[in-house]
Parts: sequence; C-alpha cells; structure tokens
Amino acid sequence: MAVYSSIKKYKTKAHMGMIDVTGDFQQCVEEACEKFRIKSGVITGFTTGGVAGLTTLEFEPGIVKHDLKAALDKISPYMDKNGRVIFYEHHNTWHDDNGSSHIKSALLSPFITIPFIDGKITIGPWQNLTLVECDTRDRNREIVFQVMGE
Repeated sequence: MAVYSSIKKYKTKAHMGMIDVTGDFQQCVEEACEKFRIKSGVITGFTTGGVAGLTTLEFEPGIVKHDLKAALDKISPYMDKNGRVIFYEHHNTWHDDNGSSHIKSALLSPFITIPFIDGKITIGPWQNLTLVECDTRDRNREIVFQVMGE
C-alpha cells in the first residue's frame, strides 16, 4: 500500500471563517495517484492547532457567512448581548479569551477522511470539504494530507 503526504498552508479569518479546501483534497489524491500509480483508497486531512476544524457542508453564503456560526454560538457563545467576552474556565489557564473556540472546534473535528475511487474523491454534489477557523483571531493554519491506496 502506498502512502503519500503533503502539507498545505492557509490564512484563516477569526470567528468561524471558512475556506473551501475540496480542490486541495482532490489535488493531493491526483498527485498520489500519479506518483504511485494507485487508483483507490482514502485521503485524510488533519488540521493542526487546537481551535480549527474540518467538516463537510454545502459551501454557500447562508451557511458560510451566518448559519454554522449562529448555531455554534448558541452552544458556545463568545460574547454576551452587551459585547463582553463570556468567561470560560479555560481563560484561567492561558489568560486568553478563546474558551468558546475550543468548544466549537471540539464539536467539529480536526480531521476528515474521504474514500476515493479511480482517482476521484467520493463526495456528493453539495458536499464541500471545509476548513473552519474557530479562534478569536485570524490565524495561519496547516492541513496535513495523507493519501493511502492501491
């Protein structure tokens, strides 16, 4: 079984900024298929850092600019209605303000695995692979891609 790894860098926007990384997953599969002459297998993407996640969603403005953030803010809000940062015990450890970010990223996942067949990732027509920044500030992120196949 062949294993191919690649790392890509991204600049993310704070408070649930999202980047469609579907093309990067497909590109890594194509590179692995070409290099190792494989056709089928799986690709895993893993984002480093404690407050980002990977998910699938329909990458359209309503979800990307509002709906996912609004839903996760109900579970783990960053600020109260007066604009004050809500306290989380996490803030005592690092003296920062991103306790809510850790909760949001834990509800997502730092990784996602997708099968591929004949060199094509097997996602549906309304399914985009998405990097989600949960932190309270813009960040530089990496996704570690690993392709395994035959």
